[in-house]
Amino acid sequence: MATATALAAGTLTLAAPIAAAAPCDPWPPSGTGGGGSSSLGGSSAAPSNPATPWHNGESGYIPVLEGRTTTVELLTGPTSPNDTVDRFAITGTDLGILWENGNARGKNQVHMALGDTMGDCSVDGDQWRSNILFRSSDRDLSDGMRIDDAPMERAGMAKSILPRQNVPGETTVIPTAGVAVGTTQYVRYMSVRAWGAPGEWTTNYSALAKSTDNGENWTEVAGTARTGTGDPALVPPALGEPHSAHTAGQMSAFLKDDGHVYEYLTPSGRNGSAILARVDEASIEDMDAYEFWDGSGWVTDQDAAKVVLDGRVSELSVSWSEHLGQFISLYTDQNNDVVMRRAATPEGPWSGRDILLSYDHLPTLYGAFAHPWSPAIKTNGDDLYFTLSTWDAYNVFLMKTDLDELPARTAPSAAARMRAADDSWNRDTPDPADTGETVLVDRIPLPEA
Repeated sequence: MATATALAAGTLTLAAPIAAAAPCDPWPPSGTGGGGSSSLGGSSAAPSNPATPWHNGESGYIPVLEGRTTTVELLTGPTSPNDTVDRFAITGTDLGILWENGNARGKNQVHMALGDTMGDCSVDGDQWRSNILFRSSDRDLSDGMRIDDAPMERAGMAKSILPRQNVPGETTVIPTAGVAVGTTQYVRYMSVRAWGAPGEWTTNYSALAKSTDNGENWTEVAGTARTGTGDPALVPPALGEPHSAHTAGQMSAFLKDDGHVYEYLTPSGRNGSAILARVDEASIEDMDAYEFWDGSGWVTDQDAAKVVLDGRVSELSVSWSEHLGQFISLYTDQNNDVVMRRAATPEGPWSGRDILLSYDHLPTLYGAFAHPWSPAIKTNGDDLYFTLSTWDAYNVFLMKTDLDELPARTAPSAAARMRAADDSWNRDTPDPADTGETVLVDRIPLPEA
């Protein structure tokens, strides 16, 4: 129980009461009819519906795991060592999309974009914001990830950085991917029209926003909107005319490689497969410059794009791993497991699935975003760190997997792309919850928000 003790000492008083639901549930919290701003500043109140699409009535907790995947710490919310409640007015948030900032303003940092965020649940509107941004220069992740700062609305209140319009038909605005080109930060975000059943929602559009001051202030990038199944009339004037209708391209993951930005695209919700686009870094704002992988080459027709990651690909991140000498993708799959797959090239072929964290251990998990300063990514180390959210805690955790404990895979040869000496490349490996390679040993309850 040493791990549980360490987590408790760093993040929680064990005598704290158990939370009955996610912070400020139902979500979005009732407010004064939308509040907020059509600019790129903060927001003050929230729309009154729909109710939380994911709430299942269970209590939030810190999972204590032993084996190849472990919990490092609670990054946000009550008891987090980052003190996000007092510093940033954050009791609940999710996602934790990570990217390097390109040494913007002479600061070598990792940026972390988060989704819908709640603060003081006792005040009108619950201090709800559509999204926020953290910055971190912490390179030693073994004892957690310290947050340096965030763009602020006022003292003690982190601001919402991305545009949300105070109009019917737009519930919220959620970041889905981030990347730096030079020292300019780019975020691809989606305008959510409505939440449906758990894991299902509709989007009005997705678009790019950029920041030239290390994430402090953001502007929409005109001409980058891809409309979804919602209302295209809700694309704001600052974005201009939508570039295209593209329901398969509402959520993204960015990867930089060999002078290109690769963009993995999925539909809104958690039920689609991923297709792939790429663009020269310098042309990231020019949607006409994007090419799409059609299964054998790069073409300009988005409708010719073929699936590169099959199955249900939810909240995806893709990185190059120095340790493996391969690209790795992380996402939650159709079984709601956090899985990792490997490839020699961004387009694949991608390997079978290795389960990093099982639904059986943590049924409320979602979103797995690799930390770019993980030893397994940056150096030849074997530890892969990633962020993870859970519905019941409605906060973000830092997790760690030892990649050397994953089963070996024989990659297909360059001459015969789909062939390997054995079947290890294509097969899905067993669930570590079944094999005992990862064990849930305790659940440390979180206090009320």
